[in-house]
Amino acid sequence: MKDLVREFQSYPGIAVKMLSYKREIKATRVGIGSSKELYFLHFAPVTKKHSEVVIYIHGGGWNSQAPKNFEFIGQRIATEGYECFIMGYRKVPRVHFNEIISDVCTEYKAILQYLKKKGIDASRVIITGSSAGAHLGSLLVYDKELHQREKIGAKRFAGFIGLAGPYCFEGKISWVLNQLLSDLFEKGQDWKEGEPYSRLDLLESSDYETSIPMYLIQSEHDGILDMKQTLSFARKAMELNIPVKFYRVTDAKNTHTNYSTAMFYDDLSKSKTLQEFFNYLGELSK
Repeated sequence: MKDLVREFQSYPGIAVKMLSYKREIKATRVGIGSSKELYFLHFAPVTKKHSEVVIYIHGGGWNSQAPKNFEFIGQRIATEGYECFIMGYRKVPRVHFNEIISDVCTEYKAILQYLKKKGIDASRVIITGSSAGAHLGSLLVYDKELHQREKIGAKRFAGFIGLAGPYCFEGKISWVLNQLLSDLFEKGQDWKEGEPYSRLDLLESSDYETSIPMYLIQSEHDGILDMKQTLSFARKAMELNIPVKFYRVTDAKNTHTNYSTAMFYDDLSKSKTLQEFFNYLGELSK
């Protein structure tokens, strides 16, 4: 409970960082279809240093926020020399899990089409996300049945980096996460249909998905997510021989929003977690 209180107490400080943030790269906005929520932002680096494309999926409890609220993350990744995209999706309560994961696949394919038109190499794509976005990103990368249904080729995925993602719904979960998941899924729907931990059961050792590196960043003081669930997800992935690296955030001030999103406001030299994130990106880059 103390960590959850710290989470709520962190919001004013994050708001101050938001107000002082300076945009250096103008994002290109591309709409998809008729929904105002379906669009992506492209942040082109001033100096391109890496051939990999980074796609970030934002969080917000599946019920709020939009790509425009996370421009600072796209800016931060692009300044490191990556082509970076932030994708959107429709939100609860207007839609539920099945529609949301379909939106994620639609946006992913739209980004690939956009890159092809621009003549930008999209042979290696790194998927990353925070909180609800990490949940959706892990499904996009490792859900074999989703790949077959949506005709998504897994061989483009160079890796996955998850920040504060809810990957496992088993055991004791916080009342906050329980309420969010209750709203995410349709009444009567089996949560396992959208639980990354359970979706790993569809994989066989010979599947390409088992070769895609997985980097997970999780705080001991998250306040919303329990470390045990993330570790359970990591262990199951390792049992499938998926290359897994895990970074444990120990600072009590690094509650859910701080280390999953707000850290991108910070000076790289002063944030160990941000350093780990970019180290992971570097390891996935050729």
